[in-house]
Amino acid sequence: MLRSAFTAFFRSFIRHPLYALLNLLGLSFGIAVFIALSLFYRFETSYESWSAERPHIYEMGTRYHFPGMAEDIFMSAMGGLTEEIKTVYPQIESTRDWSNPVIVHKGAEVYNEQIELVDGNFLAFFRVPMLYGDAATALSDPSKVVLSAGMARKYFGRINAIGRNITLNDEEGLKTYTVSAIIADLPKNTDTKLDMLRLLTPHRTAMEPYTWHHWGSGQLEAYFKFKTPAQANAFARQLPAFTDRQIGQEFGTDVTPHKILELVLVPWADKHLVDPKLKAAIISLGVVGIVALVLALINYVNLATARAGLRAREVAVRKTLGAPPATLRLQFLVEALLTMLLAFLVALSLVELSLPMINSAGGLFLKLDYKTDITWLMSVLGIVLAAGLVAALYPAFALAAFKPAQVLASSRTPGGGRMAGFLRVGLAMVQFAAVAVAFVLIMGFMLQIQHIQNADIGFQRDNLMIVNSVRDNAVSQAQRDSFIAAARTLPGVSHAAIANAIPGDGSTSNSSNIVRPGQVDSPTLSPTVNWSIVGEDYFQMLGAKVLAGRVFDAQRGEDQKWADGADDKSRVYNVVISRRAANDMGFVSPQAALNQTAKFNDRQVRIIGVVEDMRFYNPNERIPPKLYLFDIHASYAVVGMVRYQGQSEPKMREQLRKLWRQIAPDVPFDATSAVDNLDKYYKPERDRTHLFTIGAGIAALIGCIGLYGMAAFNTGRRVREIGVRKVLGASAGQVVGLLLVQFLLPVALASLIAWPLGWLALQRWLMQFDDAIAMPLWIFPVASVAALLIALVTVAGVAFGAARTEPGKALRHE
Repeated sequence: MLRSAFTAFFRSFIRHPLYALLNLLGLSFGIAVFIALSLFYRFETSYESWSAERPHIYEMGTRYHFPGMAEDIFMSAMGGLTEEIKTVYPQIESTRDWSNPVIVHKGAEVYNEQIELVDGNFLAFFRVPMLYGDAATALSDPSKVVLSAGMARKYFGRINAIGRNITLNDEEGLKTYTVSAIIADLPKNTDTKLDMLRLLTPHRTAMEPYTWHHWGSGQLEAYFKFKTPAQANAFARQLPAFTDRQIGQEFGTDVTPHKILELVLVPWADKHLVDPKLKAAIISLGVVGIVALVLALINYVNLATARAGLRAREVAVRKTLGAPPATLRLQFLVEALLTMLLAFLVALSLVELSLPMINSAGGLFLKLDYKTDITWLMSVLGIVLAAGLVAALYPAFALAAFKPAQVLASSRTPGGGRMAGFLRVGLAMVQFAAVAVAFVLIMGFMLQIQHIQNADIGFQRDNLMIVNSVRDNAVSQAQRDSFIAAARTLPGVSHAAIANAIPGDGSTSNSSNIVRPGQVDSPTLSPTVNWSIVGEDYFQMLGAKVLAGRVFDAQRGEDQKWADGADDKSRVYNVVISRRAANDMGFVSPQAALNQTAKFNDRQVRIIGVVEDMRFYNPNERIPPKLYLFDIHASYAVVGMVRYQGQSEPKMREQLRKLWRQIAPDVPFDATSAVDNLDKYYKPERDRTHLFTIGAGIAALIGCIGLYGMAAFNTGRRVREIGVRKVLGASAGQVVGLLLVQFLLPVALASLIAWPLGWLALQRWLMQFDDAIAMPLWIFPVASVAALLIALVTVAGVAFGAARTEPGKALRHE
């Protein structure tokens, strides 16, 4: 039986190479898209798989329920949270990771790095893969440091650097540490950075007296371990009561704390996709892979049923010689499985060849490792074979159902009957409806991406350099002021300023309620503003639009921000707010907010100006209402920003680097452009659009292959009809028109059916953006025209070839 199936499979390819090739290509392309996007989906959903403890680890997140604030989960926790939890639940195992900047000294050179301040049990808690050293004792001493293999190579030229010394400068000063362990470099699909670790000491925590046990602050990542999900859920149910007990009346006597600040226990495996918008985007691309496979299978059904007539006499002869229908059905199913297997092998080759392009287009790190991925590949193969078997059921039963007498008595090859014809047309319409929807989405995606790239975001992003080195803890106030003053004198520099409101950098975020006189003072009812500290010339440097009043002036002492712990709370301080803050506070216009007072952080403030909203962060998120405080010598997490003209970016960067080396030679120079800093919020959308475009393009190609196969089959069955028409006087143009109408009518109908589907899908996608384009109605007919043009190009060759056939050749066998 198997030998017979293999022989029939081989002969079907040899006898009808066109259909065999079209079938194989359609399946291969669909399976290749399915494999590639399955790789992508697996990559995005398998973050932190490097740790064997992944199923048991949870991270504490925080969700704030304040008016005007997005109720997203922030994956950060108060520094002392685990300490407070331990006092109530001592049995729960926990650890912490606090990322800090550090300067590494290597001879006369200095380098910026990130160091993780962790609890002593951190390495054992996560079962971090160790190359050298003992996880249990590596962080037992504050004088020890643990490095990744890559960091060890960078600073010591070899992986085994145990016992070597390294000099670090951070909040605890300039010290020399001994390397106690080397850990393996973590894979790309991780949000955990473990290049350099040392012990989180009481000395370091004591340097944070105002924030370490301040509910509402978010400093580090707090992790907890549970043996079973049931234990984790039981602990999560106790968090509201725990929050209420620990906070008490700190938020007010009439406030339930957990209704304002909610602790959320997030499985570590879900952390990467905790943002529902990102999760939806990843799922959508996974769906594209499934759709591509379904379209390929539809293509297979179309071509298999279309080719059924070519094998009708084979079936009739075999049934006449005694072959039962069950045997024939089994043979055709085996042939289908062999076709799927061959297509899977071709698809693997296509994926291997295209992965560099996919990684470049999507900003990814996908790869096929046949040693480690064999189980996954076998699972994908099983899915493909199972889906192919289901798709092959109808063609197999249709072929085995031919009546020998009818087939052998007919001079024509049967086409499967009217129902088979309707099925092929219906499946082709489904294919091209999917293609038209894909075109609608691609155009909508590109228009939205172009819009957010070029939209007015409230400030001038070009020719703006951000000097991150200014906020390094090793930089003194005098050095900071000297650098900004000197930067203003450089050729081409028009403005220089300091601030902790930075385009593309949300590392410093503070929010508080603001209450106008006569309004209810309540954390749950009063408007919330995100506030920042800015220095001299900040708004002028950004090119911010002043809607009403004025901005800060260093010559006006009343503009200066209060000094914590030494300010006069009876004084009224000047602030500048954004348009959205004015709206949230209830002012009918920016002008109405001028000179109005409010209570903010237990102080009285006066609004001296209103500026336009400035989009510093994710285009998907609502611009927060902003309040700006002025400090001419701001030092709290500020960076330097320089506006320049008439200079290239590399030249300006080099000028700033030389200036920095003169003023702060012990601190590495670190600068980036505002455009590059913002791009981390825009690049993911561009990358996902590129991947979607590739998938949709291949789906269109699959549809074209199917349409071409159907056109070739139907035209081949109508050769005699075309010959008769030409003998009776039909012109080649009339024949071409007849065939094109027959082929293109289902495509036109499918395109119209795709309009409402495309509208719903695009509308849903646009809802994630704060600044979304209006639904462009013109893209629907354009998508239909594109689908029709593709179909026209696909079948035009077949139609013209049939129209040019000489009637004598078509009718000579009659």
